[in-house]
Amino acid sequence: MKKNSLYYVKDEFLDIYSSICNLTNEEILRKPVDDFRLYFERLNSLAAIDVDDQYVEKILCDKKLQPLIKHIYSLKKTYGLKMEIEFVRSIIDDTDPWRLLKSFKFYPNYLELAHMEYKGGELKPNDMVVFIGSGPLPMSLVSLYKQYGIKGIGIEQVPEYANLSQKLIKALELTDLIRIIPGNHLSLPVNEKVQMVMVGADACPKDEIFTYLAKTLDNGTKLSYRIYEKGLRRLLDDKQVLDIPHEFKEYERIRPKPPVNNTSVFLIKNIGRQDKED
Repeated sequence: MKKNSLYYVKDEFLDIYSSICNLTNEEILRKPVDDFRLYFERLNSLAAIDVDDQYVEKILCDKKLQPLIKHIYSLKKTYGLKMEIEFVRSIIDDTDPWRLLKSFKFYPNYLELAHMEYKGGELKPNDMVVFIGSGPLPMSLVSLYKQYGIKGIGIEQVPEYANLSQKLIKALELTDLIRIIPGNHLSLPVNEKVQMVMVGADACPKDEIFTYLAKTLDNGTKLSYRIYEKGLRRLLDDKQVLDIPHEFKEYERIRPKPPVNNTSVFLIKNIGRQDKED
């Protein structure tokens, strides 16, 4: 059976699912990572297979598979969170935190993502960005500063993760340049002039966030978010933005180059005279 065939993909997906479906998110966070690492590595390998988009559409439209896809996405998200938390703690405790940070497997990915954000956001050194849902490891903010001198504010709604993130920023000696705020999208606006707001992949609910930002951001403020547009990685993204509020206009879409898989989408708050009168 060919690895890029619909039947192989479905069989492999179902086999992986059967191996991890009884895990809970709490168990993933509590148990040793080696208990289930292999299954999530298989899932990542499956997502990387180059398949025809019509196969992906058939899988996404399969009503029997839809709840399984949603469940496996939740487990994978928790697994990624566990890996981030463990890595952040090791950086905080290390005598050379920058050396360890640069050894991160996905460090090159984040540098390329930072380039995409810098280019698409038309940013310049000393500009300020806000990242909603920055998590325990705010790599996007760190990479933007490291590469281009962009200052940042991360907003994280889980107090434990916000606290870890603050300790990480302190360990990297970036506290004057990157600030972490416990909260969510309702924490906006901030006091500083912001050139762009970035909405994290795991920030949700997306539609509610975008609706709020459409009402509160200043006219001319840019907004970015990331999506999976092609291939099986779409199975691992259940938080796509369905309806962009009319206050935003898409002006740029930068598609990924290896090793990045995400497309970065850029919007601008653009209320015309007619909208204001209405």
